Amino acid sequence: MLETLLQQVRETHLEQFGVVPQWLASAPGRVNLIGDHTDYTGGFALPFAINRYTVVSASPIASGAGEVRIFSTLSNTAVNITLGAPDASAGEPQWHDYIRGVLTLMAAEGFAVPGLSICVHGDLPVGSGLSSSASLELAIATLVEGIADRKLGSQEKILLCQRAEHEYAQVPCGILDQFSICEAQKDQGLLLDCRSQSAEKVTLTADKIAFVVIDSQVSHQHSGGGYAARRAQCEAAQDELGCSLRDATAASVATLSEPLLRQRAGHVVSENARVGDFAQALAQEDFLRAGELMFASHASLRDDFEVSCPDVDSLVEICRNTKGVIGARMTGGGFGGSVIVMAPPSELAAVAKTIAEQYRASTGHDTQPLVVDVVSGCALHD
Repeated sequence: MLETLLQQVRETHLEQFGVVPQWLASAPGRVNLIGDHTDYTGGFALPFAINRYTVVSASPIASGAGEVRIFSTLSNTAVNITLGAPDASAGEPQWHDYIRGVLTLMAAEGFAVPGLSICVHGDLPVGSGLSSSASLELAIATLVEGIADRKLGSQEKILLCQRAEHEYAQVPCGILDQFSICEAQKDQGLLLDCRSQSAEKVTLTADKIAFVVIDSQVSHQHSGGGYAARRAQCEAAQDELGCSLRDATAASVATLSEPLLRQRAGHVVSENARVGDFAQALAQEDFLRAGELMFASHASLRDDFEVSCPDVDSLVEICRNTKGVIGARMTGGGFGGSVIVMAPPSELAAVAKTIAEQYRASTGHDTQPLVVDVVSGCALHD
C-alpha cells in the first residue's frame, strides 16, 4: 500500500512539475485507543500508528530559498507560498499553513530549505480524527531532513511540529499526535506519558485482537472554538486546584467551584486512570475488560467533556450492540471524526460490514470501514 502511494506521488510530481522528485517521505496517521484530551495536562494516552499515510515529494527549483510551489492531490489544488511568520490577518488557517509552518520553523533551526516544488498525496482521510494534520507535519519535517541531510532529535521534531500546529494552524494541541506518529513501531502501541514525553511499548496481540476504524462522515474542525475552549477549561481547573490534572484526584475535583470545571476535570482524571487500567488489561489479555474501558471512555468524552456528537454516539451504540465487538469509542479530539472498534480477527470483517450497514440505515451516512494494521512511523524513501 505504501509503495503504491509513493509511486503515485512520483508520477503526480512529474506530471505537475515536469521533473522526477529528488526526495520522498511518508508519515502514517494514528488512532488513539484510549486517553483523549489528557495530553495537554501532562496525562496518559495509548495511541498507535495506522497503515494510512501522507506521502510527500520534493524537487529543487531555481528561485530563491523560501519560495515553495505545492500541489495536493487531496484537495486537487496548487498554491505558492513564501516562508515567514504566521499571518494573523489571513483568516481561517488552510491546509498549506501546516507546511509553511514546518518549513519556516525548520529553516529557523538552521535547516537548508531551498526553493522547492512539493507534491502531497496519500490515503489518510482528512477530518476523520486520524490526525491527518500531524501526519502532514511529520511528513514535511522528515522530507526537510532528507533535503538538508541532517536530522532533528525525535523530541525536537515532535515539539517543532506541535509548535507549527499551535502557531500556524491555531490549534493548541498536546503532543499525542506528533509523538505517536514520530515514535510509532510496528505491532506496538505506545503507553504515552505526556509529562515526561516518554512512552512504553504495549504489544497489540495481532492474533487475538484486531481493529477497524469507522468514519462517522461528520468532519471535525479543531481550529474552531471547541477544542481551545476545552483546553482553557482544563487550565482553569488546574489554576483553582493549584496542581496539574495529572496529579488531581476525584475528591479534589469535587471541590472545584464550577460544575462545568468539575465535568471537564472529572473526565481527565478518570481517563488517566482508564489508560493505566487498559494497558494492564492488554498485558493480561483481558480483552473484555479493555473493551469495557473503551466504552466507559466514550461515555466520559460524551457526557463530561462534551466533545462527541449525535452521529458518533449512534455509531458507538451500534458497535456496542453488534455481536463480536469487544470495545469501541470515538478517537481523536472529537466534534466528529471516527470510532475505533476492537474485535477478534476472525470476526472483524463481519463486524465491520454489520456496523456500516446499520449506521447507514440509522443516519443515512455511507461509510467505508478501514481495517487498520499497526505500523511504524515517519520515514524517508529512495
